[in-house]
Amino acid sequence: MTRHSDIIEQLQRLGFQSVLDLAERFEVSTATIRRDLEKLEQMEMVQRTHGGAYPVRQADAPSILKESLHHREKVAIGKAMAERVLEGQTVLLDGGSTTLEVAKHLRDERFTVVTNDLRIGNEIAKKRNAHLVMIGGELLPNAFSLWGPSSVQQIEQLRVDVAIFGADTVNEDGIFNNNSYELELKRKMRSIANSAFFVADSSKFGREALFRILDMDGFTAGITDDLLDPIRASKFPVPIISVNPGRSDSTAS
Repeated sequence: MTRHSDIIEQLQRLGFQSVLDLAERFEVSTATIRRDLEKLEQMEMVQRTHGGAYPVRQADAPSILKESLHHREKVAIGKAMAERVLEGQTVLLDGGSTTLEVAKHLRDERFTVVTNDLRIGNEIAKKRNAHLVMIGGELLPNAFSLWGPSSVQQIEQLRVDVAIFGADTVNEDGIFNNNSYELELKRKMRSIANSAFFVADSSKFGREALFRILDMDGFTAGITDDLLDPIRASKFPVPIISVNPGRSDSTAS
């Protein structure tokens, strides 16, 4: 699946790519690339055309398929963030594949998790000592997150120690999403938290996205993988904690 993930990232970065371009890039035959593209089209991750393929926008791709992209990095990021959650804290987990990894790695200690993500809720429900608060609402298209006016109203009644956000795109001025569905909800989530972190793999940095969800100065820190250029990381107004997917240690820029 590694080459499939790399093909998707290549298409998202450059747009249309021919079969020949991809074959040369990945040093495989054109027949192999055609088979790869056929499988990715079946998973609704690319759109094939005569001689090549276009990317399906990541925001439109089914969420369960996004988990396969940069999975190793997301696991390491999730573990690093989970280690920073203290026993007894109330934690708000934004929806997404990286925040799901945070939920999976939370220690089985006494804490409260607030979330609008169905998969995260299911993960927390397995932990004996955790208290789960689910935010209700309507199910987002191609996702597992709940949103809407009732979600915002419920959030307004809560207060949490720390909020942890995912993002479609991370830039020096904030985190961005490709759609505005959860814009009000996410901003309300930040307003009820004493502190906030974002978790995003390095492929999310520097991409284009339309809607700025939260300003960067609203975060305590961000956690990503060590493929992010340290010079770029140093330009952020908050610490960017870098983790190596092959190790458990981390460093801050």
